[in-house]
Amino acid sequence: MTNSTPPTPPIEAHSPTDTSDDYSSIDYRPAAVIRWGLPQFAIGLGLFVGIIVAVNLLSLFLPTWAQSPLLFAAIIIGYGALFLTALRAARSRGSGSLAEDFGLRFRLVDLAIGLGVGIAAKIVGFIVAIPLLRLTGGAPASNVPVQSELLWIILNTVVATALVAPLVEELFFRGLLLRAIRNGILRGRASRPRTAQPSAARARGALLTSVLISSVAFMALHLYQARDLATLVVLGSATLILGLANAALATRTGRLGPGIVAHMVFNGVALVGFFATR
Repeated sequence: MTNSTPPTPPIEAHSPTDTSDDYSSIDYRPAAVIRWGLPQFAIGLGLFVGIIVAVNLLSLFLPTWAQSPLLFAAIIIGYGALFLTALRAARSRGSGSLAEDFGLRFRLVDLAIGLGVGIAAKIVGFIVAIPLLRLTGGAPASNVPVQSELLWIILNTVVATALVAPLVEELFFRGLLLRAIRNGILRGRASRPRTAQPSAARARGALLTSVLISSVAFMALHLYQARDLATLVVLGSATLILGLANAALATRTGRLGPGIVAHMVFNGVALVGFFATR
């Protein structure tokens, strides 16, 4: 009797040209482990809107000295809700990693990219605002929160505007929402998932649709800060321009790093202008 060892099946190596897991590639396909989507975005957005409404109602009954602490609490709770929604989505319905699920990564080159895009977006926004303001016939007001004490200027104006908002908003809109839209189009509905490879046209459509819708949603989130038509028009156009630029960055690089830096620069320029005119 002869002992024979069955041949070992060859190990299939990933093709070096396989880009299905690269978000920056037109051939990107969502991994099977990614099960979060628009419902998670809706939950986070609903929490944020609810907090904003509650804070605005509460502010009507509080004395002046309590307004700044209330705003700080709203920033922490509101942005905390958005961040925790994304984190929960990754851990319960994804890979468990914000980097893998949403592209929360940084490279040194992101500083240069973000600086250039942030300044360019601000310049384009300024150019676009000129004819829009002529149509409205008014002057826009700043949406930067006005504070009187140094502590609240640092926390509610500088830290919230230049640090917290860029990080959390990019994670929520260019991480969770942008990818949820693209993944949903490529994958199909849960009741009727697509098993066939998406066509090139569908892949391009998914990419463009995700960029456009996430940018409009980002713009819409900021419009509650406008108190008049001129501010509404200028704020809307500026946030739409930044949203489109950062969505394109997140799609092109597969990372949130460049967009976060661009967002910080964009808001930082607004802060400089705000303090320069006071």
